[in-house]
Amino acid sequence: MQNTIFHVAANETLGVVRDFANAKTIAAPTLVRGVGVCLKMRLFAKREGMEAYPIESFDGIASWQWAMDNDFNESTTYKLTGDNAHISVAGIMELIDGEEVSYTEISIPIPDMNTEELATWLGAEKSKNGLHGELLGLDSTGSQVFIIQVENFTVRNRISSLGNPTPIDPDFLTAAQVRALLASGMECEFSSDGESWHADQTGLDTLVRFRLRGESGGAWSDPVALVAGPRGLPGVDSFCYAAYASDATGANFSLIPSSALKYRAEIHTSSPIAHPVAGDFASATWIKYIGEDGTGAGDMTRIVYDSDGDGRVDSADEAAHAEEADVVPWAGITDKPAAFAPASHTHTITELFDPVRQKVVSEPSPSTLYLDSPIVMNSVIHTNPFLEIDFQTLKDTPDGTVLQGEPGDFFTWEFHLKTNVTITGVAVGSLASSMVGITIPGQLDLVNNSTTIHVFVIRGIYKSGAVNNLILQVNYAYSYGA
Repeated sequence: MQNTIFHVAANETLGVVRDFANAKTIAAPTLVRGVGVCLKMRLFAKREGMEAYPIESFDGIASWQWAMDNDFNESTTYKLTGDNAHISVAGIMELIDGEEVSYTEISIPIPDMNTEELATWLGAEKSKNGLHGELLGLDSTGSQVFIIQVENFTVRNRISSLGNPTPIDPDFLTAAQVRALLASGMECEFSSDGESWHADQTGLDTLVRFRLRGESGGAWSDPVALVAGPRGLPGVDSFCYAAYASDATGANFSLIPSSALKYRAEIHTSSPIAHPVAGDFASATWIKYIGEDGTGAGDMTRIVYDSDGDGRVDSADEAAHAEEADVVPWAGITDKPAAFAPASHTHTITELFDPVRQKVVSEPSPSTLYLDSPIVMNSVIHTNPFLEIDFQTLKDTPDGTVLQGEPGDFFTWEFHLKTNVTITGVAVGSLASSMVGITIPGQLDLVNNSTTIHVFVIRGIYKSGAVNNLILQVNYAYSYGA
């Protein structure tokens, strides 16, 4: 699909096609029948100047429609229509003469450019002027809130014929043909005797031949001798092994390093050793690479930081004692009471911290009510005009266990739902819950035509035999702007 960029002064409903600098009026673009095109219409805010049309003015547009016709008769069929579902608006930046210029661009894909109506209108003419385009923007209620018309697009016809022409073999190659041959590349074959040829080169090959890539029956070039230098010396294997010991004689030999083994030796062999032993290191030199433990000097001697000489500084000993105190066995505690029965007591409202602050639980599309959270919020924005309210489970806390209602239970929750569309239908409950709607309007509008939070009150009343032994009554309460 071809991209066709053009600029339009959109200060009036009849847009005027301008050049990229909005300095002069030019003709509308030319389209070709049968060739899909994406119109890139860049809008200026005014008839003069480079100010881009304000993109924020399109925020309330939910869908677009693009149609093209040569008349304004509603009884006739459009000549062309756009792929309306994929019309999009974007702010773009372009570098012109070293300066960055901002545009508001509307992309209008027209994949079907070969309609019967367009072909009939063009007939056998090579091109025709007078095809007009209209872009219509609609908001979420279906109201028409934006329109711009652009007149006098030109459409070129396709070259048609009943058959293919009869070719005449040329007696020379054109420049384009030569470039095509070079672009196709070459393929090679190799040989050691000039008789047997293969695609992968080996160390014995001395010849190479070429032909154009992709011509399975094409002729090969004459063989060319490969340039070969003197053969290098074969490589030598080398293996390194390390071992550890407690002194320079190799005592307490081990292949595993340890703080008690302060000496290390290496050997290098031309062949691998599956399981090195002390005898393999008989000619190796043992080097001390771990020093002896010192007693310290100056103001920080060992008697100061390790008074008991156990190899662990005193502060670490104290930390270890603290850890051991945390794991004293219950049987080791003396003078503990025989029972720990809690005493019944009460608190006044003045003794409670934040007595009016309510705990809130926020989940995407919640279906569970919690005893410790009287406020339930939908953490995602609801975008469907139809709303389903269905709470199926009751828990004491989000991490707690599932509960059943008990005789005398009476609960109250608020359910807050954030949405950016007008709610035109509400369904309450399902077979998995005992929910009923009491007072819910048939339509819930947006506040100030922007994102809104609708609040519903849910009351749970004990009823034996109901789902979770609770009847949940849902009432619409109020709405507020998000």
